Amino acid sequence: MKLYYPCIDPDHAGQKLPVMVCQGFSWRVLLFGWLGLLFHGAWIAALLAAAGTILLGVLIPGNWHFVLIAALHVTLSAFTPEIRMWEQRINGHRIGQPVAATSPAQALMRWLDHQKPTATPPELPCASL
Repeated sequence: MKLYYPCIDPDHAGQKLPVMVCQGFSWRVLLFGWLGLLFHGAWIAALLAAAGTILLGVLIPGNWHFVLIAALHVTLSAFTPEIRMWEQRINGHRIGQPVAATSPAQALMRWLDHQKPTATPPELPCASL
C-alpha cells in the first residue's frame, strides 16, 4: 500500500477529478532526470532542474559534473512527490488528506467514496393515483 495525496482544483471542484500524487521514490526521475519531472507534469521544477543540469555541465571542469548530475538525479527522485505537490500548490490546487491504496485508480475511487455530495438530488414527482 502507498499513500496518495489528492490535489484538488478549488475552481473546478465538482467538474474535475483531483491529481493523485503518490508518495515514494521515482525511478523514472532517477533514470531520466528533469525529463522524468516533465512526464509527471511538474513543468516549473523540470525547467529549473534542466537549467541546473546545463549549468553543472558548463561550469564544472573535468568529469566531476557527471557525479554532480547523478547526485542531482538522486535528489530529485527522492523528493519527486514533494516537488509535484509544490507545483500543484503553485497552480492553485489544495492538498487533501492522504489515501492509502495500491494504485492511483484505487486511490481515486477511495477518495471519491469519502466525498459528500455537494448538490441535493432533484425531487422525483409523486406518482399517486
